[in-house]
Amino acid sequence: MEVNRNINAITRFLISCSGASYDILKQCPRFEIVKYSSIGMAILSTALLAFLSSFYAFSILFDSLIVIIPLSVFWALIIFNLDRFMVSTMRSYNNWNKELIKAVPRIIIGILISVIISVPIELQIFKTEVGNIINSDNEKKISDLDQLFVRQIDAVVVERNKTEEVFNGLLTLREKYYEEYKCECDGTCGTGIVGRGSECERKKEKYEMFLAEIELEKVKRDATIARLNLTEADLRQELFSKKEVMRSGFSFGLADQIKALNEVNKFASWFIVAIFLMIELAPILTKLLSSTGPYENMIMALEREFESNYLLKLDELNSIRSKNHKLNSIYDNLELQSKATAFKSALREEQEGKYDRIRMELQNKIAK
Repeated sequence: MEVNRNINAITRFLISCSGASYDILKQCPRFEIVKYSSIGMAILSTALLAFLSSFYAFSILFDSLIVIIPLSVFWALIIFNLDRFMVSTMRSYNNWNKELIKAVPRIIIGILISVIISVPIELQIFKTEVGNIINSDNEKKISDLDQLFVRQIDAVVVERNKTEEVFNGLLTLREKYYEEYKCECDGTCGTGIVGRGSECERKKEKYEMFLAEIELEKVKRDATIARLNLTEADLRQELFSKKEVMRSGFSFGLADQIKALNEVNKFASWFIVAIFLMIELAPILTKLLSSTGPYENMIMALEREFESNYLLKLDELNSIRSKNHKLNSIYDNLELQSKATAFKSALREEQEGKYDRIRMELQNKIAK
């Protein structure tokens, strides 16, 4: 088979991104190299999109590029290695059901990755719409706060106006008592007697007593008006303070933007998610829909060769263990036989010694 030696550095890099073995792949036909370099390009594209997505997401959370860039690179490497692992570990079995079962977990993970990556990109694309929705929600919160305090302020104003109306009514009644008093004393009404008669004195006394009551009511009115004015000023100051606190708490945080994103056009949002799904699942679907090619055959051949060598080594080890076990058994038997022989020799020597001592004793007795 002709070896592909004219593979440029970019193609080698893309092959490495796909998780395929360059040493094996360079022995395959050219179309296999194109296939796996395309898969590597798709995986690399997903990693680049993951970097851009995380860069925007982290820029919402942090202000320093020293923090944002390393975190974005780290996240992109996680996605890159995860995609590379999922694609490189897929095998063609020429069995659609078996391949589909193996691919389902990878497809699920790919969908999750697509959704996670697409959300920050969607936030960037729909930045204006999301900002308008958040501003509208913030203005609604301020409006609700205004309405709450306006009701309280209106109640204070109504009470103040009522107090003024009551006091103005007393002033009107004072003028009425005064006109009756003057009219009676002038003789133009009432008894018609000119001068300070009894009726004139009575109405004068009535008028003067009412003047004293009005002075007391004026003091009460002034105190009530002052209290209500102070209450209204406090409410308006509290409203202003709460508005400032509320405005300072308004932010375009990541969670707020994601929540607002759900109110944007669903079709446009899902369209972007579908684009990311196509990019993310392209390598997996390519492996799933492709038949077993030369590269897969060579991989399986190497796996079978490795398995055969492993089993052969295992058999050799088992054979050595068996031989060692037999040798140990022989050594144990020889050791037992050696110990038995030594014991018999010791026993024979002991008996011979006893026999010699008895014989010597008998010879000594006969000699005496």
